[in-house]
Amino acid sequence: MSLCFVATDNLKGGRIAAETLAKLIGYEGKVGLIPFVPGAATSIQRERGFKEGLKKFPKVRWWRRCIPESDVTKGMQVTENMLTAHPDLKGIFAANEPGAIGAARVLKARNLVGKVKLVAFDAAPTEIKALEEGVIQALIVQNPFRMGYDGVKMAVKALRGEKIPKRIDTGVTVVTMKNFHQPEIQRLLFPPKVK
Repeated sequence: MSLCFVATDNLKGGRIAAETLAKLIGYEGKVGLIPFVPGAATSIQRERGFKEGLKKFPKVRWWRRCIPESDVTKGMQVTENMLTAHPDLKGIFAANEPGAIGAARVLKARNLVGKVKLVAFDAAPTEIKALEEGVIQALIVQNPFRMGYDGVKMAVKALRGEKIPKRIDTGVTVVTMKNFHQPEIQRLLFPPKVK
């Protein structure tokens, strides 16, 4: 039995990704969606949030989703297929690291870096490097430190018999090269190692 669920609100994260990508493409054009695992709640929520978020922007249309099943090579295939079918694609949202890295490799190979905007969920070292290189324009970053901190805090409160909420959203942060060097962003991307 779960007393308190401490995690990212993936639905909200998907909406934020939609808003971020829409802004990057000038609120007009066709975008692609790369979820990750069929039937996984996290993937479903990010996809749903993304589609809901795009409803605010009537001139942005999304092309059907293609699922790479959390595999970089399949992520590359999905991106190749997307760009071949829709050479006018202006942006892509990759809902996890393997999809993002697959998409980034294809954009580099096709000389589409910066021409097709890429927004990706998470902040793995490969994604951070792609952001610094300009291949990814924005990362939707979770806060694992806060997940752990709030999780322990709620466990202690529960043990003391104190009232705790059923759910805590630990939030996401949009990271771009504009805010990349800010101290709070650096701490989020490169948390201090515990000795």
